[in-house]
Amino acid sequence: MYFRMIIISWILSQNVWSASHRPQEFLQEIRGSSNEGEQIVEHFCATCHAAKPMINLGAPVIQQDEDWSLRVKQGFNLLFKHTEEGYGAMPSRGGCFECSDEQLKLAILAMLSLQIKKNLQNELEAHKKNN
Repeated sequence: MYFRMIIISWILSQNVWSASHRPQEFLQEIRGSSNEGEQIVEHFCATCHAAKPMINLGAPVIQQDEDWSLRVKQGFNLLFKHTEEGYGAMPSRGGCFECSDEQLKLAILAMLSLQIKKNLQNELEAHKKNN
């Protein structure tokens, strides 16, 4: 009996989660906000990229220079390509299939420390001109 109640509770919770997970509405609500990238990271990316991730796959940790410096040296275009296409265990578009390209770029920037962002400034300006 107890086991059956656990199974029923689990099944019901899955339906509640799927009914409450509305990424398009969330993305529309935050569009244009000053912390849009950070909110996307918190909602979609932190599961694997947080300092203590729910799913520990060895993904680079948010705002940890030692995790990001080599990746950034390869260029912002490659970071975006890996996000867009998926890389290793990360799904395409980082799992945010509803995110626009611009929102993905904001999320990438939000994952980087201020120092790394400063170092990327010139490349980002060139990237914007080409896209």
